[in-house]
Amino acid sequence: MKNYILFSLLVFSCGIKAQELARRAFLGIQMEKISEDTKRIMELSSTEGVLVSKVFANSSADVAKLQSGDVLLSINGKKVNTPNEAVKLMSTYKGGDAFNYEIIRKGKIIKGKSTFKTIAEEKYTDIDMVYNAVNTVNGLQRLIISKPKTKEKSPAVIFIGGIGCYSLDNPLDSAREETQLLNTLTRKGYVCIRAEKPGVGDNMNCTPCAEVSFNNEVDAYVSGIKEIKKYDYIDSNKVYVIGHSMGGVMAPLIAQQTSLKGIIAYGTIGSSFIEYLAKTRRTIGEAYNWDKDETDEYVKDACECAGYYFVEKMTTQQAAAKKEICGEYLSVFDYRSRAYNDQLYALNIPAAWKKFTGKALLLWGERDYIASKEDHEIVTDAVNKAHPGNATFTIVKNSTHALQYAPSFQEARTNPGAYNPNAAQTILDWLKQS
Repeated sequence: MKNYILFSLLVFSCGIKAQELARRAFLGIQMEKISEDTKRIMELSSTEGVLVSKVFANSSADVAKLQSGDVLLSINGKKVNTPNEAVKLMSTYKGGDAFNYEIIRKGKIIKGKSTFKTIAEEKYTDIDMVYNAVNTVNGLQRLIISKPKTKEKSPAVIFIGGIGCYSLDNPLDSAREETQLLNTLTRKGYVCIRAEKPGVGDNMNCTPCAEVSFNNEVDAYVSGIKEIKKYDYIDSNKVYVIGHSMGGVMAPLIAQQTSLKGIIAYGTIGSSFIEYLAKTRRTIGEAYNWDKDETDEYVKDACECAGYYFVEKMTTQQAAAKKEICGEYLSVFDYRSRAYNDQLYALNIPAAWKKFTGKALLLWGERDYIASKEDHEIVTDAVNKAHPGNATFTIVKNSTHALQYAPSFQEARTNPGAYNPNAAQTILDWLKQS
């Protein structure tokens, strides 16, 4: 079963000042959906609730005396029957809020009261952490800043993540790949800013992440860059963007509304979306070690389904009614809004890159089967044709889409290793020259 760590979101109303964005409540459990097997083994009367598989030390759940093996039924009288329901419910609370809970322990229902603790902040002896926020078209969005311990102005790198609605704020997991990458850059003298998406982490949820449009997400990052350029510890003439995956698609669009010194794009898209899908469905087939004929059928079906969705403007359900496998192939698009997907599909990505006059570093991980090597070469060529010598393409040895170590596509899928520092060193070398 998939495990979930419950780091809740914090929801505010619009119009709040940036400095008033509070840290979110932290329940602090790892949990699983209760299956029929779990129900039978634990002799439960139903599959209601979520199974607590781990309680984190010094968390709200720890203070409330929750234990591994408990079944959490409700918080403040509201039932939680899946991990996602629990996360959504927690998004309505902040640190310091009181709560009631109901659990099943060893067949008995137990009720209790406690107070939510606030999620921790990252702390390092050699890095200063700052939690700021910026008002955007979507609402108030968190900026998580790691800065060198110096009084001088420093160049800045703003990190923009991929397509998913996930948080870059994970203080209990400093081993996360993007955190290690940015901390490496900070220790070499760069202020690094993680730009949170709307509706995740501490962010005000005026527009939920799953409902925000592609253009509005871009506009939010533009607001973030304009904000950080005002900080007295940042050299506003030396601001760079690291765009990971979809963040690399957004980067040249952001540059059209801001003045960026350079863009680093890792594991990104550089061609029309259906062409990208075709290329990467082939590398996915390689990662799964499929036969060539099986991969060919997969590419054909995936592109046909994408045509129903993007060209004929069908919903996932309508496409699945026309061809059943489309329900599986298109389900990933339902994580974002229709407006987001349509605006992405409408983009001419090489044309956006041609307008960028700064320096560009295109990085592709040698073991990245999610992104296409050719797409990075397309972008590099587009930039250099418009602005000769401005773009550099580099392959990062043994690096996955998630910046992990892997010796093959198969290993990248089934058993990726720890963080691969090769990308950080490549970026540092490029930054010194740019």
